[in-house]
Amino acid sequence: MGKNIKKGTMPKKEQITKEQAEKKKASFNPYLLPLMFVLGVLPLIVHLKIYDTHLEDFDFFETIQYADVFLYYKQLFFITACSIMLLLIIAQAGLHHRKIKGLKLFIPLGGYALLALLSAIFSEYSQFSFSGIFEHFESVWALLGYALVAYYGFLFVSTAKDLDWLLSALTVGTVIMLLIGLSQAFSHDIFRSDFGRGLILPYKYLHDENLQLNFGFPEDSVYLTLFNPNYVGSYVCLLAPVFLMFAFAKKKIWLVILNIVIFVGLLLCILGSGSRAGFIGIAFSLLLLVIIFNKKLIKFLPEAIIVIVLLIGVVYTYNNLSNGQLVARAKLALDIELKNPTLKSIETNDNDITINYNDRKISIGHTVNGSTGSYIIFTVDEYGTTIPYTAVKIESADGYHFTTEDERFKNISFDFEILKNIATFSIKIDDKVWHFLYLEDMNHKYSYFYYNNKKKAVKIRNAEYVESLDKYGRALSNRLFIWSYTIPLLKDNIILGTGPDTFILNFPNDDYVAMYNGGYERELLTKPHNMYLQIGVQTGVLSLICFLAFYFWYFISSIKLYMKADKAHYYPSMIGIGILCGTFGYMIVGMINDSMIVVAPLFWTLIGIGIAINSMIKRDSAFAVIETLEPDNSDKEAEAPVETPVTKEVQAVK
Repeated sequence: MGKNIKKGTMPKKEQITKEQAEKKKASFNPYLLPLMFVLGVLPLIVHLKIYDTHLEDFDFFETIQYADVFLYYKQLFFITACSIMLLLIIAQAGLHHRKIKGLKLFIPLGGYALLALLSAIFSEYSQFSFSGIFEHFESVWALLGYALVAYYGFLFVSTAKDLDWLLSALTVGTVIMLLIGLSQAFSHDIFRSDFGRGLILPYKYLHDENLQLNFGFPEDSVYLTLFNPNYVGSYVCLLAPVFLMFAFAKKKIWLVILNIVIFVGLLLCILGSGSRAGFIGIAFSLLLLVIIFNKKLIKFLPEAIIVIVLLIGVVYTYNNLSNGQLVARAKLALDIELKNPTLKSIETNDNDITINYNDRKISIGHTVNGSTGSYIIFTVDEYGTTIPYTAVKIESADGYHFTTEDERFKNISFDFEILKNIATFSIKIDDKVWHFLYLEDMNHKYSYFYYNNKKKAVKIRNAEYVESLDKYGRALSNRLFIWSYTIPLLKDNIILGTGPDTFILNFPNDDYVAMYNGGYERELLTKPHNMYLQIGVQTGVLSLICFLAFYFWYFISSIKLYMKADKAHYYPSMIGIGILCGTFGYMIVGMINDSMIVVAPLFWTLIGIGIAINSMIKRDSAFAVIETLEPDNSDKEAEAPVETPVTKEVQAVK
């Protein structure tokens, strides 16, 4: 195999690489600045943006202008930071003539990014895919930025000193976030104060007393800067393991205490937000931590006991102080009461309005008596049998009130009136009144329309759904209902999805009966509350497979590496384990939370740093193996090193 490698010597190429690594340890790496911005500054950005929604043409939407505080500028600054990263990568390759390195791991990530871009280009609603949409602002540029920031982290993070700088930025940003959470938990929300108003409002609105900021949360609810308390769970389960491992990795007592305090503060934020998802994510991440350390956990037994006591103490104390709210919320989330609504569907047809009530159908309509010009009201069941109704004249209007004694439909009554020469039905089904108009459509054909709460005449959509899930739709805070109507959308979005940021336009928000039965009569569902369904629908099932392949490749390779790595003494290993456990917890919470611009950039940045740490561990292991090879004065080849994750790397050097 060539010349022997003696103890303490290395081939010239490897020696240069190590010297460069040692030199980097002593100086600040300016390429870290964009990553530090994403970790420490981006989550804190809050500023008012009043924008046109461009959704007024959709039947389920009414507002033309909308105000955003937490999303628009986060997307803008994240895309700007990613643009700088791209320029720096190009500069490395072009100006400095350095070869851009890569791993096979990034192939599925590239596939995900490509499919996201194609999905945006070919989307029916590409305008929103490229700009971002109401209450989300996660455009295709943000998705491409996620892939880029992961690769950039791998490319430019190479030393323990780099990790120190990045974690310092993350620490500062997280401490500020915890102070915000503390103000919210004690009903002194900084954003509801004059100081917070100054942070949020542009100067031209600052002294406008008519402009009121309404966040829609109780004053003691913790939402940080994350748009909704739900995303506090995603944020905390992602970062808590990182700070826990950061505490274990540090030798200075004040740093240990600081990171333990941050860890506890993050747990308190979950409790204050009411997000059960965050605790689920932390539970799984701590379980993974135990699996990785296995028997070696005994080395950290005192720290482990402290963490367990803190977890139990924080949960127990909060539950007592909140009069059992924590347990009550958990029980509510697990409510599996069967949903069996009496109203199954409504069809707005050309000739009648057909109502499915308790699996029995009734059709209601009218005709005009040609000779007299009077209106004839008819009601028939699914067999065409006339249902007898009693009609009572409405004194204040040109119409009648109809009721029936038929047991099948006794909870259905209706009014028929002529309003401005338009025939109208107001049908009361149980306790809900539905309004219908008989109008001429765009094809100059008369038909029945539902008059919705946005004051628009529309056709009711009866969307496909998964009945087995819809039955238990109230479980997991109504998420099963949302999933039951989202899953059928996947079959039409295998290769390319509907386009980034287009979920609201494809989910059946216009299935008014389903929305009523699901408890969303006056709300819009803008996201599926499941990151995987979100990806599958918006950028396609194939892109979802690419995303999962990328993450599990990182996950499995990391597990193999950390099972063998020296966890107790190697600082990057401890941080790498924290990132692995945090991202794993985030992926678990992704089953009941969405990808959002408020947290997702942190996830992808930490993934990139985690991959960089894995490369650092392999590189430093290679140096160690080469330096400890026994000297051999004969012409025989040096004995092959023990098989390790870096054996191939060592053999290449030899």
